[in-house]
Amino acid sequence: MAALLRTIDLINASLSRFSSVFMVLLGLTLTYEVGMRYLFKSPTLWSYDMSYMLTSLFMVLSMGHVLQRNEHVRVDLFSHYLPPRWAAALEAFLFLVLLFPFLYVLLAPMPGHVLNSWRIGERYTAGTWLPPIYPFKTWVMVGMWLLALQSLAQFLRALILALKGEKV
Repeated sequence: MAALLRTIDLINASLSRFSSVFMVLLGLTLTYEVGMRYLFKSPTLWSYDMSYMLTSLFMVLSMGHVLQRNEHVRVDLFSHYLPPRWAAALEAFLFLVLLFPFLYVLLAPMPGHVLNSWRIGERYTAGTWLPPIYPFKTWVMVGMWLLALQSLAQFLRALILALKGEKV
């Protein structure tokens, strides 16, 4: 079990590090846009779409790693004052009643939507550039599945701590 949990952690940590490259690309994209807009009075058609796509790529591929490191925003009204085993039991309970149903509602329809997007060659129609949107939908789905996998790992850790009193 511990090896499986470490593997999930490693996958999410590695993808998070890899996705940081996209923040560099975002910086270059925005620098180019600012230069073109203010120095040459010729703004690009593609920079807005690229900026939100690159930002989303970084964010969704990092969500699982952020959860693993317990760096999501949390409201610890009760668990802060509880003994570790009780806090872990509360966390496991909240994963079951809040996070897992939420992830199910988000993830259940995603594969069908993504496959249909690839099938029809869907494009983003809000701007003038019309970039393909199916890669965007794909990495959002992959990031959400990685978050779900990390959520399962964190749930198992909390459950083991609650039941056995030992960290995995």
